[in-house]
Amino acid sequence: MTWLPIHKKASEILTMANTLINITLPVVNEIIDDVLAAGQSASYRETFASSDVRDRLATFVLSRLPARYMTISDSEYALEYPRNCYSAEQHRHIRQLVDQGIQKLLARPVTPTPETLFPSTWFG
Repeated sequence: MTWLPIHKKASEILTMANTLINITLPVVNEIIDDVLAAGQSASYRETFASSDVRDRLATFVLSRLPARYMTISDSEYALEYPRNCYSAEQHRHIRQLVDQGIQKLLARPVTPTPETLFPSTWFG
């Protein structure tokens, strides 16, 4: 957030607005896509074709990483290559987390999420 002196005009305040962007999520999603594209078996790709399972994988990885944010002004274009904000070592670490998450998700059966939820009749 940018703090401006009181004497600034409203138009100057509007042109100086900043947007906070989470750059961790797109990087993790891109690395997940790379790892899944390199997957060897059809069953492997089928398992992670489900958006629910893929979301679980992303959640696994993101919960083990510090979030990284960037501010850009509204006049700037969106960050084209957020991947460049991470070092090669950090990329290897994220890839290892993706591999660990895949192994954990493949090791336990995935229960499908019900399409509709019904109210409980437990209380009568």
